[in-house]
Amino acid sequence: MMSHIPERRRAQRVDANLKLSVKLPLPDGSAEATSLETVNISSSGIYFKSNRYIEPMTKLDMGLELSVPPEGDSKRSGMATVKCQGIVVRVTPEDREPAEGEWEIAVFFTYIDASGLKALEKHINYLLETVS
Repeated sequence: MMSHIPERRRAQRVDANLKLSVKLPLPDGSAEATSLETVNISSSGIYFKSNRYIEPMTKLDMGLELSVPPEGDSKRSGMATVKCQGIVVRVTPEDREPAEGEWEIAVFFTYIDASGLKALEKHINYLLETVS
């Protein structure tokens, strides 16, 4: 008999390679801006790869560039930069020095303004419509 394990995520996740700017905290308290690319996104968080280890529970300031699909009669899509903040909830591998030197980072959004969330949700819905 198979047991049913409920999905823990409330927001649907979709594969997306989007430009992500992140301010990575440094040991001296300053931050270094870097440009990365997402692996997937949802309205509650993002998943990306980094060539630097980021400690779980680290707070991040981020900017996510995404296309906004056309609305109504408009045939033109636009670009939006969604400013957001999040907290690192998972790092894989957990080792600070993996053989490959690359980590997969999962971030839960702690702040995203209403217009940014609306643009993100539109982008996610557009991606879901194009893959189904």
